[in-house]
Amino acid sequence: MKYIYPIIVLVLSIVFIAVEGRYFSLQPSINYFGLAAYGSITLIMIITFFAIQKLASSREIYLYLVAGFTFIYISLLLSTLDKIYVFPSSVTDVLEDLFQLVGFGFVTVGIIKWIKFDEDVKDKLIEMASVDDLTNIMNRRIFDIEFKREFANTKRHDRTLSLIMIDIDHFKEVNDTYGHFFGDMILKMFALEVSQILRTGDYFCRLGGDEFCILLPQTDLDNATVVAEKIRNLVKNISIKTDKSEIGITVSLGIASYRPEYYDASQILENADKALYQAKQSGRDKSVKERELLAQNDH
Repeated sequence: MKYIYPIIVLVLSIVFIAVEGRYFSLQPSINYFGLAAYGSITLIMIITFFAIQKLASSREIYLYLVAGFTFIYISLLLSTLDKIYVFPSSVTDVLEDLFQLVGFGFVTVGIIKWIKFDEDVKDKLIEMASVDDLTNIMNRRIFDIEFKREFANTKRHDRTLSLIMIDIDHFKEVNDTYGHFFGDMILKMFALEVSQILRTGDYFCRLGGDEFCILLPQTDLDNATVVAEKIRNLVKNISIKTDKSEIGITVSLGIASYRPEYYDASQILENADKALYQAKQSGRDKSVKERELLAQNDH
């Protein structure tokens, strides 16, 4: 059924050439060279219709292209009438031009829509490749690229740069107790709520599981800590009702900042991860910045 239209066109073309001379109540003589031209045009158009059905990116584009090539096909067939049958006078010139004009119009619109559709698909694929499927925030691969770029800019221009590592407390227990459906809902709500309080130039990423991080360009350690505390308090308002009870969550956060002696972005990430570990070890539901961690190590 998919390729029924080209078959219909082929059948109608054969019927048309068989009855066309009788329709005008004439006794024309047949030009077999013109008949061969008619057959070639028909074959080319049938192949074109098959190709369009195979390649068209959407139904709308398919309809525009098929309509356009149908009109062009009719125009070409009309132009062969005088070559197949010798008529006393030409009766097809105006119709040829009309069908050809309409056909090219449809084809032009179809091609424009096809180009636009391909651009939209390309943009969508790029977006899908850079976004976490569940939470719709940046994924780890793209975050690593942006982190390295921001680190290089920070070092080159002597700016500030901070990183917040976040872990949802006891998230495994949520999955074990209520199931992954509610666990996924928690992750989505968390990502949505946090996204709304970040600046446009901040980078919010899901590292995997219940681990997240936020990169804050041109932000020092103290201001990053303010953001971390805002997130920690915000998360306490997130809750989901289930048949059993109401699920609430808390988070632990580790904060680290760029230093001039750092030569690699991973050093900031490592310090933030150590601070996060300290936050979890010291009771969770708290934020620890690397300065506090260094002070503890000194003692």
